[in-house]
Amino acid sequence: MTTPAFGRFFLPGPTDVHPDVLAAMQRPMIGHRSSAMEQLLGGLQPSLARLFQTSRLVLVGTTSATGFMELAVRNGVRHRALCLVNGSFSERFANLVRACGKDCVRLDVPLGCVVETDVLRDALRRTPVDAVTLVHSETSTGALQDLEALAAVVHEFDDVLLLVDAVTSLAATPVETDRWKLDFVLTGSQKALALPPGLALGVKRSSRASTVRGASRPAGGATTRCGGGWKNGASAAASPTCPRRDGAAGASRASKCRRGRARSRSWGR
Repeated sequence: MTTPAFGRFFLPGPTDVHPDVLAAMQRPMIGHRSSAMEQLLGGLQPSLARLFQTSRLVLVGTTSATGFMELAVRNGVRHRALCLVNGSFSERFANLVRACGKDCVRLDVPLGCVVETDVLRDALRRTPVDAVTLVHSETSTGALQDLEALAAVVHEFDDVLLLVDAVTSLAATPVETDRWKLDFVLTGSQKALALPPGLALGVKRSSRASTVRGASRPAGGATTRCGGGWKNGASAAASPTCPRRDGAAGASRASKCRRGRARSRSWGR
C-alpha cells in the first residue's frame, strides 16, 4: 500500500499531519504525573485559548470528541434538551442525550440545511428545555450554522445552556467562545487542528456549565463530570485521567507551526 505524500491526504478528518508534528510525537515517554508533563500541558494553554478565543481554561481529555459530547450532556442537561439535527453528528448528539437518560426534543431540518433563528426561537418558546445542542459545522454535509446568531437566541431564554460541537469548525472558521457566550464548546484533534485522533478539547463557562446545577447527579459518572476531575480554577496541567504524552507533544509542536499565522488568513483558505 502506497502512503500518500504529505499534502495529498484529502479527508475532512482525520487530516494530514505535518512531519514535524509526527516527529515530536515520537519522542521518549515521560511520566504522566511528572513535572515535565505538567509543563507540557500547561504550555499548551495560551495557544489553545487563542484558538477557542477564550480567557478560560481549555480542558484536554484523552478521548474522542464523542467523549466530550457526553461530558457536555451529563453536565449541561438536567431533564430535557432541544437537539438541532441536520446531519449524522448532530444526530449523534441527540442520541447521546437519550443514552444519558434525558428527554430529547428534536428540531430537524433537511440535510445540508441550517436552523433559522426564528425557528429556534419558536421551538424554545413552545418547549421548556435545559439546554440546546448543535453542531456548528456538520461534517456529513458541510453545512455551517450561524453560531453567533443562534447563540444570541438561546441567551434570550433564562437558564438555557448552549452546548456546541465545533469539531470541524474550530481553527477553520471563527469560534468566539467568550464573546458569543458559549456554555460548552468542544472539538477533536483530528480535524482542522491537523493532529491524529485521540484528544478532545473543550471550554465551559464556569458560572453555568460546571456540573450544571447538579445536572446529572447521581448518574453523572466519574470522568464525565466537570465538577469531578475538572473543577473551576483547576490548574492548566490538571487532567482527571491519564493524559496522552504523544498527543500533547504533537499539539505543542503544531501550535508552534501555527504561531504567527494570521487567523483570518487560515479561515479564508
